[in-house]
Amino acid sequence: MFLYEKLVSDVSDFTVDVEKPADFDVFWEETIRLAKDKLEFTLEQVPFPLKARVFKANLVGYGDTEIKGWYLLPENEDSTYPLVLTFHGYRGYASSPFYFAQYLLNGMAVLAFDLRGQVGQSGDEGYASGHVPGWMNQGLDSPYDCYYRRLLVDCMRMVDMAKSLPDVDASRIAVKGASQGGGLALAVAALCDVALCVAGVPNMCYMEYGVLNSSSSLKEVAEYLKLYPEKAPAYFTTLRYFDNVNLADRIKCPVLVSVGMQDPVCLPKTVYAAYNKIMAPKQILAYPFSGHDGGGALFEQAAMEFILEHFNL
Repeated sequence: MFLYEKLVSDVSDFTVDVEKPADFDVFWEETIRLAKDKLEFTLEQVPFPLKARVFKANLVGYGDTEIKGWYLLPENEDSTYPLVLTFHGYRGYASSPFYFAQYLLNGMAVLAFDLRGQVGQSGDEGYASGHVPGWMNQGLDSPYDCYYRRLLVDCMRMVDMAKSLPDVDASRIAVKGASQGGGLALAVAALCDVALCVAGVPNMCYMEYGVLNSSSSLKEVAEYLKLYPEKAPAYFTTLRYFDNVNLADRIKCPVLVSVGMQDPVCLPKTVYAAYNKIMAPKQILAYPFSGHDGGGALFEQAAMEFILEHFNL
């Protein structure tokens, strides 16, 4: 066995139990109800140099925050389409319709939003305590007020919006993303009825380990706790509600995951910790020579093949 092969074999069976808070199920029942309490959105068709129907989307998210994005459809108006709901990476945004042309070419609709408070046009405000620069450590004193809860309420409403669209086949909705987006894809697949999940190098997995070892977003928590170490028990308890290690066994749809064995951001151990808890049909693609790109174009091709196969396109 070569050393690069051993990188995978040494961690591929890794499992860990993250203690669930006593009210874990109650918390998610209440949060799912909150997400379903309101579904309000508007669509505005706009001209765009792409052979597709392009709409600006405006969704009412948690706390009546406006969440802005794109809704894209192939040109042909005589059909209903499977839809890919995409979630961008941390410090990202929904970019341009050009970025999603590969789905349109393969006969799929796309829904993509700027996640709240990050680089795009969606807002976010009103936390009770301070934080270091970034978003994910906002409100971590309480699971009911933290950024992740707001974010997941938004994402669950995105799924409900997708299912309500007349040009969309509600039985063929995939959630897809990488890094932060991959973590959200897993969490949304656990909390909503969707057909497929594609999670590239997912974050939000074994998060306590990530806080102590990751070089990216979870490091924000460590930076804050360096100043206020007395808050560590509350912060780590809150993260357990949103950890995909605890949510993974709720997933019912087929799942495709990627892991970069050189990844310093979404560490291989954390990805496998969540992946090995998934009980649904699943596949993981490990890339021994990749970092946070998680296979890059190779994985994007595999993901498209996975979606096309399951959507019979």
